[in-house]
Amino acid sequence: MTNEPSMADAPYEFEVIAEGLCNVECPTLGPQGWLINVCSISRPTEAWKTRGGDITATRIEGPRETHVLMNTSTESVAGIPAALAFGPDEALYICDEGRRSILRVGPDGSVADFISDYDGRPINGPNDLTFDPDGNLFFTDPWTSSPRNPVAAVYGYDWTTATLHLVDSGMQFTNGIVATATHLYVAETYPRAIWVYDIVGAGRAANRRPFCVLPDVHDPPLLPPAIREAVGVDYVVGPDGMCLDADGNLYVAHYGGSGVYVYDPSGFEVAVIPTPGRLPTNVCFGGVDLTTLYISVDDLGVIIALQPGARGQPLPFCPSTATNHAFGPMLETVGPGRALSGNRRSLL
Repeated sequence: MTNEPSMADAPYEFEVIAEGLCNVECPTLGPQGWLINVCSISRPTEAWKTRGGDITATRIEGPRETHVLMNTSTESVAGIPAALAFGPDEALYICDEGRRSILRVGPDGSVADFISDYDGRPINGPNDLTFDPDGNLFFTDPWTSSPRNPVAAVYGYDWTTATLHLVDSGMQFTNGIVATATHLYVAETYPRAIWVYDIVGAGRAANRRPFCVLPDVHDPPLLPPAIREAVGVDYVVGPDGMCLDADGNLYVAHYGGSGVYVYDPSGFEVAVIPTPGRLPTNVCFGGVDLTTLYISVDDLGVIIALQPGARGQPLPFCPSTATNHAFGPMLETVGPGRALSGNRRSLL
């Protein structure tokens, strides 16, 4: 494994859906043929077309042009969006680590803090979120956590009663999260672990147990010395975003591992999908029949698409097949003046 990633390293033909996306993560299907994602942190020393805080939208068909939908920063706080999902009210929900909040973006474009504290105390900074089929929201809350500062948590939000529940805490960096009607899967990045919980009520999960551990990698890029000292590790390799296929297999973006690792419902590794670049950050299924896998790759700043030979598990409240979704008009008028060029059906 080389230190310099290259699109040519991939043994398969991946199609580039969007590019020029700094700290890209969380490809998410929107209505009317749009794919939405986050750009977390600016990279001022590199020629990225996007900046930290940007939420971008790419029309999958047609010219594949990407536009900036919005930026989550305020005058006083730099936004660090890490994930997004559509909720049961047809609004878009965004985990923002910089604002230490889950934001609600209404179909009219209004932006408000939706969850920013638990029991009167600010949350750390949420990273990823998932809705269960009943509309309850689960999210990870890891910002500033590490092996030397294990303060990461997992929360569940009862949609009906607007009650926030603490699911777990004292973890090293909770990251990707996926809910079904019965189970909750949570990634903990530093120990490279995936945990599974039983969903025991609205916004409640319990009985944590190991699901799988992702492999370590050879010759990983070292963190700067000051960061190594602060977090207590020399490098970051582990699970990031996740999704499920129709057979219950879990697809895990292995950050630093140059691939998406696939685990069957018992936690046994059944496949590895190599990615261009070393830092895949998140995955989702899309397409009319949910047979296309979209992968965000951080170090290359791209979202790619491939056919993994499986069908995805439909996400609750996913608007991709909705003919009259409330968020559609906002996307149709997206991005005047912040259009990004160059996203033209290129193959890796």
